Amino acid sequence: MTDQPMSPDVASRPMDPRATELRGGRFGLVDLYRASMQAGGGAVIEGRTFVDCTIEGPALMLVLENVSFDRTNFGPTGGNMRNMLFRPMGDMGIGAIPVRNCTFTNCRFLTLGITGNDELLNMLIEQVTTVDDSQN
Repeated sequence: MTDQPMSPDVASRPMDPRATELRGGRFGLVDLYRASMQAGGGAVIEGRTFVDCTIEGPALMLVLENVSFDRTNFGPTGGNMRNMLFRPMGDMGIGAIPVRNCTFTNCRFLTLGITGNDELLNMLIEQVTTVDDSQN
């Protein structure tokens, strides 16, 4: 599922699912969510800082309030950010992994979809530059 092997130091370090800062890791968003819930972290990934992480799907991230993306590589999108965005059809995001009060700095997403309010989705469409990677 991944396109690059984890470095041995990252692979051998156990991930603390309740850590407020995750740095340099490679993990599935659903794995972090499940481990965090099992450790008593609740049903929202909240109050975290992710730095230099590769975060993998397949998963759908529900972006709630106070989430920022700084130098984030949103991964293969076929050259169109819209390919990874999903517009909610109701007032809930059932099945999506909620993220609130988090910062993603210099992270890379692989096969992650994103959903959230119209303001967020429009900002991502307007401000994120993607590369046409469908030829690779």
